[in-house]
This record gives sequence, structure tokens and C-alpha cells, in this order.
Amino acid sequence: MTTLAELESNPCWLPNQIDPQNNSVQFVRFGSEELEGRVFLALRKGLEEQWVPIDSVKAMKPTAGPIQFIFHSGFCRSTLLLKALTVPSKTFALNEPEILNSLARLNQPDEALIGVILDLLSRQQGTSETVLLKPSNFPNRLMEILLRSKAQARAIIITNDLREYLEAVVRKGLMGRQWGRSAYLTAATYAGDASAFNKVIPGMTDLQVSALGWLFMQNWFETVSSGKERNRLRVLHSKKLNKRRAETLISASKFLGLGLDQSDIREIIEGPVFSSDAKTGVAYAEKEARDAKNSKSPIVEEEMAEVEQWIAQLARVSGIAAPIGQILK
Repeated sequence: MTTLAELESNPCWLPNQIDPQNNSVQFVRFGSEELEGRVFLALRKGLEEQWVPIDSVKAMKPTAGPIQFIFHSGFCRSTLLLKALTVPSKTFALNEPEILNSLARLNQPDEALIGVILDLLSRQQGTSETVLLKPSNFPNRLMEILLRSKAQARAIIITNDLREYLEAVVRKGLMGRQWGRSAYLTAATYAGDASAFNKVIPGMTDLQVSALGWLFMQNWFETVSSGKERNRLRVLHSKKLNKRRAETLISASKFLGLGLDQSDIREIIEGPVFSSDAKTGVAYAEKEARDAKNSKSPIVEEEMAEVEQWIAQLARVSGIAAPIGQILK
């Protein structure tokens, strides 16, 4: 059995999930290929595991390093941004670790536990100076708590317009439509008053529900970015990342304090990051052609247009900026 001291000091052992009934935290040891791979950490099994009582975890005092965050609405090039900002010896990416999903499922998140979890996640990996942590969009309700727990941390919120979001839902088929409904059901618990929709949600189409979830997330992003932590947050639109790559990466690096220089940026732009899909490694041109084939049809276009009009009206009467305005200069 691995000792608590080893779990505390070895950054390959990551906290992975919480069992609230047994008051314990699962640690999983990941290999370097798993940590640096394209697949979300939440989908990785790791090499071995060990359960530790929560009180023992809260007593840990790991040597924490700098950590910064990327929050997002989903289907908005967040993984691309993460990969683009990952430069050996300067940044190390943690892509959607399961532990943050697990924390978000708790009715009463323990801020002391969250603080230690973030310290464990921010331990230095090799020679990298800063851990760049991208949660899934499921734990977005924890955004303010995560920032409070790491007083020096900053975050970029990346999001997209509604049409891009809906196109992604459609092209991912049944799984995308299920994901869109799940995203709404999650956001409706914290991102606004959903009571007016409770009775009508079952009769709505998948795209209507998905769009409503997107609107709730925009409302939440506005709430957080205008709240107590507003000076530590910047909003990025995915289209800007794609169209003004160098400018965006320079601004993101400067805001997050990542220390990327002009040669780093040039190497990123000219390298494989923007030429292949961040999640699958497939050539980006091939992926775009496949996506267009899978998500374009007159019937789907008509439905998306109608949903866009409906959401625009809802946003207008609710006073919600949708999408939230870009504030990463």
C-alpha cells in the first residue's frame, strides 16, 4: 500500500473522486502518457488506485505550485485552448479531471477539502512551472469557490455563439443530444431561476433544451465575471481563438502569467496544435468536412434558426447578454 506521504508528494497520484457515504477520496496513479494525452482524465482509469479518509486528505500539506483555470460552456474549443497554451517547462495541462465533477456533486462542497485538492492538483509535474487546469463544464457552479481557494489564480472563460453550440450538439448524434439535455439540467440547478420551464421541458426538443442550457450558462458567466472575483476572470469567444490565434494566445498567456514568449507563440501557431483536432488528433480540415456533413441539412438548419430566434427573445426580456461579451484583450 502506498503511504500517505507518497500520495501527498508524488504528482502522478491524483485525487480522482469522492465517496461521500464512506467519507473517502480515491487517488489514482496516472502514467505520463495518460496525463499528457488527448483523452479527458475523467475517462482514464490510471495504473492503480487507493482510497484515503477525507480527514487524512484534509490534513495533507502538499507543495503546491501555480495554477490557472480554463472554464467553458462546452463544445467551444476549450481543449484547443488548453493544448495551445501547454508548453513544456512552462505549463502543464490537466484536462477535465474527474475529482472536480465529484466535488460538484456534493450538496455542500467543503472549501477546506477543495483547497487541499487544488494544492494536490497543482504540484509541479516535471519541470513545468504552472498547472493549467480545465474542468469539464459540469463543475461550473464551483467557479467562485475554486478561485477563492487559490488566491493567486486567474481564469479564462471560453464560450461560443449559440449556432456553434447547437451544431456541435447535432453532429455528435444521440450522445450530443443527451449531453445537451444534461448540460441544461445541471445549469438549471445554479445558473438562474428555471422554475418557469420545469413543466415544459419534457415537451421541448433536444435543441430547445440544449439552447436553454447554453443561455443559463451565459447568465452564470455574467454573474461570476461581474462578482467578487471579476478582476481575475476574462472571457474569450471561440471564434476569436480560431481567427486571431497569435493575438489571442499572447493575451491569454499575459493574463494567466504563463510566460510564453514570441518564439513559443510562433511554434504553437506553426505546429500541429491548430492543424489537428485537439480531442482526436484527426487532421482539422478532415474533421471540418466531416462535421459539416454530419450537422448540415435543411431541416436541422430551420430548427436551429427557430431556436436561435426563441433564445434571442428570452435573452432580451431577461436582460441576459448572450453570448456574454468578450473581455480578453
